[in-house]
This record gives sequence, C-alpha cells and structure tokens, in this order.
Amino acid sequence: MMRLTRLATPWRVIVILLLGATMVLLNGCGGSDIDDDDGYDPGDPAYPQYKDLTLILRVVDPDGDPISGASVWVDDFKDDKTTDAQLHPLGEGYPRQWRGWLANWTSDDYRVVINYRGDTDEFLIEAGKTGYWADSTRVVISDYEPDEIFVRDVLVLVPKSGRLGPAQSEAEAQQAEIVPADEDFQRQAGNEPIHTLGDE
Repeated sequence: MMRLTRLATPWRVIVILLLGATMVLLNGCGGSDIDDDDGYDPGDPAYPQYKDLTLILRVVDPDGDPISGASVWVDDFKDDKTTDAQLHPLGEGYPRQWRGWLANWTSDDYRVVINYRGDTDEFLIEAGKTGYWADSTRVVISDYEPDEIFVRDVLVLVPKSGRLGPAQSEAEAQQAEIVPADEDFQRQAGNEPIHTLGDE
C-alpha cells in the first residue's frame, strides 16, 4: 500500500501541471488585456489617444504643373474637396520649416486613434482623376507622436496616354513626411477633425 501511495504522488503532480497548462491555453497567456475587437487596453487610462492631422498635398503632372479637380481618398474615404488649379504657398499656422512649400490640397478633417502603448496607425492617401493614373502615399503615425501632426507629400499623376514603366506601375506607395505642430500652434475653433481613421 505504501508503494502505491508513492507512485500516485508524481502522477498527481503531472495531472495538475497538465490542467494548469490547459487553463493557460484556454484563457490566453495573460500578457495583455488588449481587447481583440479594437485593440483598446481597458487597463491603461492613458489610452486611447487621438492625434489630430493636417494633411497637405501637391498633386501635379510629370512636368510639375498642378492638376485641378483631382479626387483625394484618405484611408479609402473620398474627401469632399478636390485639388485646386493653382499651387499655394503654406503660410501662418503651418510648421515653420514648411512655410512657402507649394500645395493645392489641404485638410484638417482627420485624426487617428492610438489604442495602446506601442500601437501605430497606417493608412494611404490617394489622388486620382479621369485620364490619369492614380498616385498614393503611405502615412504611419506612432504612439509617441504629439497630439497635432502635419503630413505632406507630392503625388504625381501620369496621363494614361503616357506608358507607365514597371517601376511606376508595381512600386509600393511612398511614405509621407510628418512633423509635429509648432509649440505655439493652436487649432482654430470649429476646425476639429470629423473623421477618425483606425479602429476605436
């Protein structure tokens, strides 16, 4: 009888370890409380965070001439405003290092949501017009970015009568330049973003 008792103890330990491992697998590893639906961590009061964006584009043809009436999509959302026929220099309210830069489309209607520490939000801005090949740029916003961010890029629309080379037709989207707002920047009242990009 004593020998049976000694044999039962190791088996009991093995059964307990197997049950524990099964519980860990069923409940997850416990490394994070991140909600699978939207990535939001309910245990971190600092998140979610919202980053307000000012998007700036220069949409031109291969000669550098502005293209008017081009549509712009931000993260697959078609914006109401199309590109202007003329390029306008950036002035007051834009980052100091960008003042004088020429653009024909701007919007401050967008923001991204950062749901947890280390999260990034990535989206495409695309411009297109009938008779031209579309062009796009990729925007990547990280959790360490400030609350007000400026984004800019140049998109070149090639006429469809012109032949695209393999590098142009198969290349991945370029990445837009981003900078924080100047320290004294104040968003004008009534110009709050109305479109949130990313999962909330």
